[in-house]
Amino acid sequence: MQKRDIFYIAGYDPRGFRYYYLMFKKNLAFYEKRAQKKFILSKNKQESKFHTSWSIQGENSQNYYHFLAWNDIVKANWHKNIFSILADAFDFFKIYVITGLFVRFAKACKAPLVAGFYPFFYVLFSYLFIFALIFLSFKPIANVSHEIVAVIFSLLVLYFSSKLIFKIGNKTAAFWLSRICAFCSRWARGEIKDIDARTAEFAKIVFKTLKANAQKENYELILCAHSVGTILIINVLADLIKQSLDENIPFDKLKVLTLGECVPLMSYHKHDNLYKQNLAFLAQFKLIWFDFTSKIDGACFYKVDFFKTSGVEDMQIAPSFLSTHFYKLYSKEEYAKIRRDWYRAHFLYLEASQHKGEYDFFAFVLDENLLENKIKAR
Repeated sequence: MQKRDIFYIAGYDPRGFRYYYLMFKKNLAFYEKRAQKKFILSKNKQESKFHTSWSIQGENSQNYYHFLAWNDIVKANWHKNIFSILADAFDFFKIYVITGLFVRFAKACKAPLVAGFYPFFYVLFSYLFIFALIFLSFKPIANVSHEIVAVIFSLLVLYFSSKLIFKIGNKTAAFWLSRICAFCSRWARGEIKDIDARTAEFAKIVFKTLKANAQKENYELILCAHSVGTILIINVLADLIKQSLDENIPFDKLKVLTLGECVPLMSYHKHDNLYKQNLAFLAQFKLIWFDFTSKIDGACFYKVDFFKTSGVEDMQIAPSFLSTHFYKLYSKEEYAKIRRDWYRAHFLYLEASQHKGEYDFFAFVLDENLLENKIKAR
């Protein structure tokens, strides 16, 4: 019987464990049908304030899935009006454009750079169009009525256009990208309250489970993160290994699975030396680490070795930087829909695919056999 704990850290998302539990439940049903297997999913259980778990019993595996929550920190930094969105756009311009940091991103991977510029240019050109409309209409309206009427009309156009820009930006997830870029720049400058304490708390939670199972046979602990969660996982992993070394607890049962990673959004900043120190610390160890990214995911750094590109030298670590090859996992019709919906493409890592292939999230975290053996077999 394969026994396993999976600790999952979500991306920059204000939604909590309930959303992810329901998504897991829905896709588990799809996986059962495709793989012709049966699993028993428990209800979720609140272990602590930031830790929720549920079990998944298979024919030859016993799995415990742990959701480590930081969505309260996301909510506290989630800008909700057009003025704060404009501040994010300005922050992006100041941090990524004026400093020339965007050149470094372009050299590593062009897709996230394009994705990062999208919300900035969306806001810029939207307001250029609005102000041009106001400018061209002001004089004709003033001539046929009065200047006060033209001023009132201009203010109304600006107000309702701003609401429309905000609505469309949220619907297309454009502002989600600008929020992420602004958040990471503020985090690098040490301006995000409670984030370091939370990653330290996550490390304690994971270490407790690793310590309790360190000597067990047929056991593995998978530390998994998605999107901005892959940035957090660096600090969590560094603290976890330091605790293991301090208490002489082996961590050979530990596996790392990063999905849609965007570590350079943090590690390329000049401000955060502690983060780079944690990267350099992790590079000393030979960890079992698989990093999956996709070409169609504009919010990830596709197959980028974030250790090397962040300036880490003398590495013992050798993560496997792999492609999901999503195009092999879906029908042509379904894949065409996915290509047009980049938001879904970014969350595709957590779905049960139509066909078996090189990437198979539910097989990785639920089926019998060790993670590294399943991935090598593919």
